[in-house]
Amino acid sequence: MPRHDRDGDPPPRGEPAVVLDVPRKPQWPAGISVSKSQNLKCFVPEGLQVVLARNAFEQLFGYAYATNKEISCLGVVRRAGSAFIVERFHLVAQEGGSAHTEMDPAALGGLIETLLVEGKADEARAIKCWAHSHPGMGCFWSKTDDNTCRLLAADFLVSLVVSDDFAIRARIDVGGPVPFSVDEVPVVLQVSPDEEALKRHGQEVAEKVKEAVGLPLGKAAGPESAGGLFDDGPWSDYYGQAYGLFDEDETAAMDAVTDDRDPFL
Repeated sequence: MPRHDRDGDPPPRGEPAVVLDVPRKPQWPAGISVSKSQNLKCFVPEGLQVVLARNAFEQLFGYAYATNKEISCLGVVRRAGSAFIVERFHLVAQEGGSAHTEMDPAALGGLIETLLVEGKADEARAIKCWAHSHPGMGCFWSKTDDNTCRLLAADFLVSLVVSDDFAIRARIDVGGPVPFSVDEVPVVLQVSPDEEALKRHGQEVAEKVKEAVGLPLGKAAGPESAGGLFDDGPWSDYYGQAYGLFDEDETAAMDAVTDDRDPFL
């Protein structure tokens, strides 16, 4: 056992000094709980999703699959209701390894400065997405990722992680007085319609598709009433089989379904 001399002299050289365990002062409670102890609940709006514009999708996976190192990029986000639309990405100077990525702070500042000089202040303010890759590791959030997301989430931040086979995972971190995260947010690829093509398709339908004549409801409305639709060909055979089973004065008797009989047998 280590030894202290009674007169307080330090122990001889070579012997470890005794470290006294001082009990930690317990944290003073904030108050007295007056509600039941339950799990916290959080409600998110219906339809919450991250939307990748086609250009942003191609950028993100183009960057990720161009190297076997981790990469990071920053995205421009536009909100539309409960949808967070990532319109484009910016790739800045950075260092990447097999399991880490770090963007150059000077390059980040240079990106913002360039956008401001070009008169794109709105785009500079809209850089609220951080995306990075996990080559060969799958999509998950490391402790470093968690810290980065919380650090960058001034008001909100959309974070994406991508891996092989176009795997992707999204989360939204919200800052403010009650910071919180929503993970596993659905990601969709935006489809931008070609208005000219849609117009051509509509014109072609109008030219080639006419209003159909409804099928007759009984034999009384015979094939002659359909304007020749059932006069010849396979439709006439179908009509005879479907509506020519009984004569006008002929009915079909049906047994009543009783409780002691399975109606499906």
